Amino acid sequence: RRGRTSECPTDGEEMSRLLLRRFLCSSSSTTPAAGAGFIRELANLLAAGRFHASVGLAKSLLLSSRPPATSVPDLYHALVSTAAASQVDPHPPSFLSDAASALVVASARLGLPDGALRLLSLLADARATLPSLSSCNLLLESLLSLGRHADVRRAFDLLNAAGARPDTFTWNKAIQACVVAGDVDEAVRMLRRMDCEGHGAPPPNAFSYNVVIAGLWRAGRGSDAVKVFDEMGKRAVLPSHITYNTMIDGHIKIGDLEAGFRLRDQMLHHGLKPNMITYNVLLSGLCRAGRIGETTAVLHEMMSRKMVPDCFTYSILFDGYSRVGDSQAMLSLFEESVKKGVKIGAYTCSILLNGLCNDGKISKAEEVLQTFVNAGQLPTRVIYNTLINGYCQIGELEGAFSTFQRMKSCLLSPDHITYNALINGLGKAGRITEAHALVTEMEKNGVSPSVETFNTLIDAYGRDGQLEKCFVLLSDMREKGLKPNVVSYGSIVNAFCKNGKIPEAVAILDDMFHKDVLPGAQVYNAIIDAYIDCDATEQAFTLAEKMKTSGVPPSIVTCNLLIKGLCKQSRISEAEELIHSLRNHGLTPDVVSYNTLISACCYRSNTDSALELQKEMCKCGIKPSSRTYRILLSALGGARRIHEMENLYKEMLDKDVVPCSRIYDIMVEAYVKCGDESKVEALRKDFSEKGISIDYDTSVT
Repeated sequence: RRGRTSECPTDGEEMSRLLLRRFLCSSSSTTPAAGAGFIRELANLLAAGRFHASVGLAKSLLLSSRPPATSVPDLYHALVSTAAASQVDPHPPSFLSDAASALVVASARLGLPDGALRLLSLLADARATLPSLSSCNLLLESLLSLGRHADVRRAFDLLNAAGARPDTFTWNKAIQACVVAGDVDEAVRMLRRMDCEGHGAPPPNAFSYNVVIAGLWRAGRGSDAVKVFDEMGKRAVLPSHITYNTMIDGHIKIGDLEAGFRLRDQMLHHGLKPNMITYNVLLSGLCRAGRIGETTAVLHEMMSRKMVPDCFTYSILFDGYSRVGDSQAMLSLFEESVKKGVKIGAYTCSILLNGLCNDGKISKAEEVLQTFVNAGQLPTRVIYNTLINGYCQIGELEGAFSTFQRMKSCLLSPDHITYNALINGLGKAGRITEAHALVTEMEKNGVSPSVETFNTLIDAYGRDGQLEKCFVLLSDMREKGLKPNVVSYGSIVNAFCKNGKIPEAVAILDDMFHKDVLPGAQVYNAIIDAYIDCDATEQAFTLAEKMKTSGVPPSIVTCNLLIKGLCKQSRISEAEELIHSLRNHGLTPDVVSYNTLISACCYRSNTDSALELQKEMCKCGIKPSSRTYRILLSALGGARRIHEMENLYKEMLDKDVVPCSRIYDIMVEAYVKCGDESKVEALRKDFSEKGISIDYDTSVT
């Protein structure tokens, strides 16, 4: 269109020239005399084909405190005018494009894209020579990095409308802008328009698909992500490592580990070797699913491919072992990492320390920290907060405050997490005055108390029976601009219930709605539990109904409390009916549900019904606990049904349920009553081999 040399221009070409002339003459600004020399120098650089040098000068002019032109379009006008005035012959056809391109590139690299976008818009409207596509792509990238997604789409549409034929990179930036802006549907539509007959669009590449697939997973649209992934094969676009890792990560996050491993196999089938990201994602999925035992095989596969676990791998595994409470495995893994020379960073170290502290292994956590420091690493605030919280969890406040001082000696300022851990520890220890004093110190040090700070104090005062103080704290919260939440009110409700003040607890529950705080199931459960304890089962059921009408679905804890209430009143058949109706309400009975009912049956000497319930729970996939067996063994032993008692004990061991010392007492008593003392020694030996301490007085035999 722009290269046409016909002697008789068409109406369209004539209009284009008029629009271009109008644009070039539209600037009312004049170039200052001092800047005219720079304009000439820039024009000469462009005319000589020294594009990179011209971009450097353009950047200087745009940043100048006294620029030769007030805007990028004005600078372009000055360049074109200067070039036209300095040459007798027409300047090269590429000059206009190079001038516009240099200004666009300079603006984009400076992160000042507005002038370049305005220039592009004016040139497109005038149907004038446009900047090069590569410079426009740089502009789109700059706009995208600045979060200006609508402007990316606008620039893309301008290029399309002007007949610039955007390439795959340009389309990818527009698709990326749609995804980041949350318009995934438009991104999918654009992807499907690429390389389609009639649209003149370039073909998509793996990056095009990666952006859309990642966007769909983030939007919770996994099934659509799978469809788009499947389209890649149909359009002969080969998935990359990023594609597979994104798909595997998506499936893992929704708990579909099998699909994740199938995609790993598919990668291998297509000649792509899984990388560290692939393995770390798979390990993370196994750990989150509690399938920690399966991580060994993945690690072996990873190392067989000459990949050494990195700090992210160790972070994932530490977290996985922490979830299942296996602190010994965490320590073994840490020792392995030290031997292999893997540098454990502060983040990874904090995960390990948190796992040890949650398991009560604070002394081991201190040893790990010392190893970390000896390796030249510096503890962070997160690490100290983890240790402080660990000490508070086991009630060792002296250790917590000692760590608090260590933290400050390292010039690390305590934050609200630090103070909240200490306040919580003091509150649970009944040292409420000291906890309150720490809040004052906290504020003096410029750390504002959070909602959690006040909730901790409310809970402490509530457990201490100082109910009026709880309401004073609610007022203090509001004065500081903090809104009490469901935990704040829940602690007060619980305190009133523990002090036998159920009507007051109900009044607070009603007031929560007026304060626009929706009670959760835990709040209702506290009152229901209080009703059950005082044998007011009907009021408990009435509140459970109110709970449902208020939009709060009863939890399994709620139902277990109601079952407990019915059993207390010997309404066993109604309790059985309730437990069997739970699945109709989207709930699954748990071991507590059955234990409550089994205990009630045994208490009323209905041992056979209790045994039937135990079989029923096993059929439903609910594993009996040590308490389940203890109740049943006690009932069988008391009824002198020794053979059945022994069979049940064997079943317990077969199901890998560890017997408690009370079970030993129950069985010994049964043997003594039946005059079968010869079996006591064998039982004692069995418990001893299992490492279970026993203190039954065998002298009775």
